[in-house]
Amino acid sequence: MSKRGVILEEDRLVMLDDVCDIKGRLVDSLDADKNLICKEKPNKCPKCSCEEISGVEVMGTYEGRLFWECNECDYAILRFEEYKTEEYLQLAKGLWTNPSDWGFVPKSEFN
Repeated sequence: MSKRGVILEEDRLVMLDDVCDIKGRLVDSLDADKNLICKEKPNKCPKCSCEEISGVEVMGTYEGRLFWECNECDYAILRFEEYKTEEYLQLAKGLWTNPSDWGFVPKSEFN
């Protein structure tokens, strides 16, 4: 996974192609234990024990954090069951945007 996307405090807003291989089942592209579900942000990564975890929101899917991601090893921790995460990810297939159309907002005007 790449660290692209828009930083939202401790979270990131990304496009589908930033986190998934667009072929087949999208949730299979995530480095994750599909049986480990964490509704709330975990205290540490179950793979490397790093305590820096970010929420990841994927544009065009669920309104809010779709999964958690370790900032050290990129390990994904699902917020929803595998089938539900897959349904949300499938919603974003074919979605695209042109960042050049977003315009420039000076940092002093951020909320």
